[in-house]
Amino acid sequence: KGSPVVHPYVDSAASATAMTTGVKTYNGSINVGPDGKQLETIAHQLQKQGWAIGVVTNVPISHATPAAAYAHNVYRYDYQAMSRAMLGLPSVAPTRAPLPGVELLLSAGWGEELANDAVQGRNYVPGNRYLPEDDIRQADAAHGGKYQVVQRTAGVPGAAALETAAKEATAKGRRLFGYFGLPSGHLPFRTADGGYNPAAGKAKAEQYSPADLTENPTLADMTRVALNFLSHDPQGFWLMVEAGDVDWANHDTNLDNSIGAVLGGDEAFRAITDWIEAHNAWKDTAVIVTADHGHYLVLEKPEALIGP
Repeated sequence: KGSPVVHPYVDSAASATAMTTGVKTYNGSINVGPDGKQLETIAHQLQKQGWAIGVVTNVPISHATPAAAYAHNVYRYDYQAMSRAMLGLPSVAPTRAPLPGVELLLSAGWGEELANDAVQGRNYVPGNRYLPEDDIRQADAAHGGKYQVVQRTAGVPGAAALETAAKEATAKGRRLFGYFGLPSGHLPFRTADGGYNPAAGKAKAEQYSPADLTENPTLADMTRVALNFLSHDPQGFWLMVEAGDVDWANHDTNLDNSIGAVLGGDEAFRAITDWIEAHNAWKDTAVIVTADHGHYLVLEKPEALIGP
């Protein structure tokens, strides 16, 4: 019997694991208990019962919260391995049995390219930080995989491309994988004025081209597509939607982006409630709105918020 691992605060990985499995664990864990054993999530349980499983996020595909919906890993930064698990692809991370993959995965992460990534170690495949091109190809139904794959494409409106892919996937009985974003890995940050023109926080302010905005869907766009797609499953569905940009904004002590993230998250939540209302589905639906853990927004110079 070893001493318990004690942390003064919980991180996103351990808290998301607690939410999806009901087990408290060490910081950095993705659905692995303090004893090293893999944990079953609510998504795994429901998928065994025939439910369709969906994961939507506006930050990278296998960051802590979306990864904890489905993957297993002793280390939250093993991004590529967890992305593979979410898509039902072979992974270096051992499992009790191969995971079949989620039915729908709509995410960011596209465009962030690295030749090396020290946090992922020797198993890292150069290229996209979260999912190498060969893995996308394996998942693609056009190459024998299970998924209708749609990615950010030059000159193509992202929301429309996602809608079209969802319709084709439904018609052909395929799963759906949408991969969008910026070279920084996430979708464009919404700002407090409702636009997409971030102010600087601790980091340099991001700037977006017209293509960055048109070629990417919003979180609300992805949520609407996810609900319509998953609702075709007669057994029901479980969907996790993450407005993950609020965490990025708070880490950056960026009030502009933080307020914008709330606006974007609210639009996604309204998409959910509007869908439930339109389908008269409240009696069959449970909606839980929560945070994986509390996060302070530190304003180092609050006087900067007040104009001259």
